[in-house]
Amino acid sequence: MRSVLVRVATGCFAVDVLASCSSAQEDVTAGGEPEGCGSKPGSVTDIESEPDWRRHADYRRWTDTEGCLLRIDIVAERPGPEHCGWDAADVLIVGQPLGAPYTSPDDTAHFVRDPAAAFGQPHLADGYDPDASLPDDAIDTGFRREGVSLWHIPQDQSAVWLVSGGTAERWPRGDPPICR
Repeated sequence: MRSVLVRVATGCFAVDVLASCSSAQEDVTAGGEPEGCGSKPGSVTDIESEPDWRRHADYRRWTDTEGCLLRIDIVAERPGPEHCGWDAADVLIVGQPLGAPYTSPDDTAHFVRDPAAAFGQPHLADGYDPDASLPDDAIDTGFRREGVSLWHIPQDQSAVWLVSGGTAERWPRGDPPICR
């Protein structure tokens, strides 16, 4: 099949001609890159006002349900630093409450995927579950990455769940070590 990129009329993002920018959009399709969506200042998709952090690490791109790129200070996900030997782990950084910008250690939460115990912290490796059951009281945040949706329990921020194709991974909350 031939892929053709077009600009969606709403200006939401460039997508494969078979995709659309709708509330049912769960990821950015191959061939499409999320962009800002002309968002209101201060909104979760106001990338024009986001901090200049993307250049500092290999951050994965998270979007809202419309496919609009989320600010880096709303959701940031990156692998552990390779030069410290931690690239087998992943860290998801969000504000507290989830969906608010993070600005300091007091309003920031880290959730960790460390199946190989790369960080050397057993509680992080043990808290990760690659085949978790999504709790009944978990809710969808509306945040998406490559077919993955982010779920949480608002009154219990001890973990988040990344759900894709009927499977869920549980990522525990915890502070990864600092790489020097």
